[in-house]
Order: sequence, then structure tokens, then C-alpha cells
Amino acid sequence: MWNFIFSETFLINSLAYAIPIIFAAFAALISNKSGELSINIEGSMTVSAVVGGLVSHFTSSWALGLLCGLIASVLLMLLLSFASLNLKTDPFLTGIALNTMASGLAVLILYLTTGDKGTSANFPSKLIPDLFIPWLSEIPVIGKALFGQNLLFYLGIVCLVALWFILKHTKLGKDIKAVGFNPQAASSVGISVKKTRYKALILCGLFAGFGGCYLSMANLSFFSAGMVSGRGFIGIAAEAMGGGNPFLAMLFAYIFGAADYFALGAQTVLNIPYQLLNIIPYGLTIIALIIYAVIEKTKKGRIKHESQTN
Repeated sequence: MWNFIFSETFLINSLAYAIPIIFAAFAALISNKSGELSINIEGSMTVSAVVGGLVSHFTSSWALGLLCGLIASVLLMLLLSFASLNLKTDPFLTGIALNTMASGLAVLILYLTTGDKGTSANFPSKLIPDLFIPWLSEIPVIGKALFGQNLLFYLGIVCLVALWFILKHTKLGKDIKAVGFNPQAASSVGISVKKTRYKALILCGLFAGFGGCYLSMANLSFFSAGMVSGRGFIGIAAEAMGGGNPFLAMLFAYIFGAADYFALGAQTVLNIPYQLLNIIPYGLTIIALIIYAVIEKTKKGRIKHESQTN
């Protein structure tokens, strides 16, 4: 088993499995910072996956497929924004409703386009290309994993840096954090809470769209109903474990991705029923959230105790 875990194949595939979770974690982070945590990430990833895969097939362009997938994801996120911010619905319940709607909508789009209700395998997507950096990709063990990945892996690194820069050094980032921390105080100094949250949720939709398109245009060459398989929620867990830090969120997303691949790859290595292995990523998510909740409760208790002492 250890030879499997410390192999080049495990590292390469762990990173590949982590990519959609990384984008989901970024989506959760930017929406959470604005005080409007989007439960709709799962649904946005589903819609972007089906739209991106089908458009790329019919236009023979992965770039157009990716663009349309991103637009579809943002539109669904804007629907959540309008319901929550304008109609004052509960964002959590609205997100759950939109996730359910997205699953049905994806199947409807698939059926109307291809006549199939389960998969677009007969209409293969144009794949987002892999990038192999000369010389560096030939380094043993880590070369192909770090320098021979899909284009969206490197875009994820760019998004990581951009997200950190936006939150730390731009007015938009400061507004998002102000609105998330205390919307009344932010409004009193002239920051539009509604507009700021709209902007944050648009970014959230873009990140979710990248994750969804990766699934149907890189990880696989077609869309399959249910292919997102909880990765949006796992991304939310990764963001929670990262405590709002994009670098830590990416790290925990990788850990969840490694667990996801381990559940698949270990079926040929360990003599354990595959049904048991398949629960590993979701079990790890629950354990991680419990640990996070305990840490946060302990931290708040310590702060309250110190304030009372002082």
C-alpha cells in the first residue's frame, strides 16, 4: 500500500482529482468572505459541466465550451443572488433548491440536445489540453505531477494568487471582507452591501464553473449525470478547514482529492470492498468538519474567557 501512496502515479492523479475541489473551495471562500456562503456551488458545477461539454462538442472548440460553461455557472449563481439579495429568501434553502433544480436541468439539457438522459459519451467533449513544460516535466516523481498537468491546474494556481491579491490589496477585496464581517458598518461608510455580494457571487460562479468544466472536459471526455458527486460540498469543507486562507483551502482540497483518488486506486491494491473505500472522501469530510467545529468552539471559548478576565 505504501508503495502505491508514495508513487508517481498517486501524486499525479491526486492532483488531478483535487482540481475541481480546489475551484469549489475558492468559490466557497469568496462567497463566505462576503457573508453569503453559497450552497449552490454543487449545482453551478453541474450546469457548467453539461453546458461546457456539449458546447465544446458541437463547436469543436474547448475554449468556447469553457466560456459557455462559465457563463452557465455564473447565471445560476446570479439566480441565487437575486433570490437571496433582492427577494430576501433564505440563501441556504435557496441554494439547496437550486442544487436540486440544477441536477434536473442538466439532464433536461442533455436529453434535448442528445436524446440521452444519462451521459453524453456519444457526443465527446473537446478536451482542455494538458501542458508539458520541457525539462521540468521529466523530473522523477514530481515532474509530471507539477509540470505535466491539465491547463486548468495552472489556471488554479493563477486563481490562487489572484484571489489572495484581491482580498489583500484591492478595494473590492476589502469591501467583500467588510460586508462579510459587519454589513451594517460597511453600509454606514458608503459600501453597497448588495452590489458587493453580487460581485463576490459572480466570482464564486466563475470558480465553480472552472471546476465543473474540468470534470466533463478534462477529467472525462463527456458529461455524466451525477458526475459532480458532492465535490461542491467537499470544496466547502476544504474552505472551512482552511479558515478563510486560500493557500490552506487549496492544501485541504488536495488532501480531499488524494482521499478521493485513494478510494479508487486502492481497490486494486487492498483487499477491501470497494463500497467501503468509496465512503472515504465523504467520511473524511465529516471528520474534518467536526475537527474544525471543535477548534472554532475552543477558540471562541478562549476569547470569551480572556475578555471576561480582562
